[in-house]
Amino acid sequence: MSLQDNTYPLVSVIVPAYNVETHIACSLESVIAQDYPNIEIIVVNDASTDATEEVARRILEGCRRPFTIITHKENRGVSASRNTGMDAVKGEFIWFIDADDMAEHNLVSTLYLLIEEHRCDLSFCGFKNRFENGRSDALVPVNLKGAKIRKGEEMLWLRVFNKIAPTVCGMLFRKKNLFEASLRFPEGCTAGEDVEFQLKALCRAGQVAFTSACLYIYVHHAGMGSIRDNNSKEKHNRRYRDNTCAQIRTAQYLSEHAPSERVKDLADNFLMPQALIRRFTLCAMTGDRRRFDEILSDNSTRSALSASKKYFLRKPEVCLKALALLHFPDLYYRLRCA
Repeated sequence: MSLQDNTYPLVSVIVPAYNVETHIACSLESVIAQDYPNIEIIVVNDASTDATEEVARRILEGCRRPFTIITHKENRGVSASRNTGMDAVKGEFIWFIDADDMAEHNLVSTLYLLIEEHRCDLSFCGFKNRFENGRSDALVPVNLKGAKIRKGEEMLWLRVFNKIAPTVCGMLFRKKNLFEASLRFPEGCTAGEDVEFQLKALCRAGQVAFTSACLYIYVHHAGMGSIRDNNSKEKHNRRYRDNTCAQIRTAQYLSEHAPSERVKDLADNFLMPQALIRRFTLCAMTGDRRRFDEILSDNSTRSALSASKKYFLRKPEVCLKALALLHFPDLYYRLRCA
């Protein structure tokens, strides 16, 4: 089929937006400019206190794409905004783009054609980091050789061990697959929610296709959330805690829904020990020795830490930290104290 063919299925583009009046125009213009013909745009204004909604409405009313703007009465975070968008989609496919980022004009068409060609549940691309301070773009392609389609559990394995590192916004999801698995973003989580969603989606995907092309543009600027939400010790500790909780939830989910014994073993004997180590580190960072000792006294926790030795050759630092906690807890605590 030609991309001029309007019989292409509808793709719903979800744009969570909070106080991005200086960036949302460029983001929406890159969505409008997509060469895929059948797109609806859903902007979720997360109770912005600036002109985000006004700018978005001005841009969208001047385009020929169908659009919806939904406004939260209270600020609820990016996860809640994405979930609100998911509740409103009409399309067969879903793409998330952050309101301060951009995309190449062929991102949606490229990812859709991969799904169509390979009859798979999701596809993804590489991305480029763009810096507003004038630095040159830094490309992060998908460096996998061979076939452009793999089993979901293979992609999951590669993602866990950082052989691939796609952004969730560089993925195109089949809505049916997400909804049947009841996948949502964890609301109230300030860090780790994207990887949690990714790994759960890969776990439930049959086949996954990819392109090495860097089609998503991750814009780095002074007001971006990862900087804004990490500019104090309190915020840093909260992000660390939320990321730790995200890893624990992910390990539990993958263990429960594992498509194979290999994935269940990965969840139980690598991901869970890794997450538990972060929990101990958080106790030390916040000076909570009582909780540190309480967790360490739990037999199931000690067994999980011990099991990490199965993955020593893949990621030795996880096993070494686990052994330190089991045999030298006082030293570990002192070294990790704030």
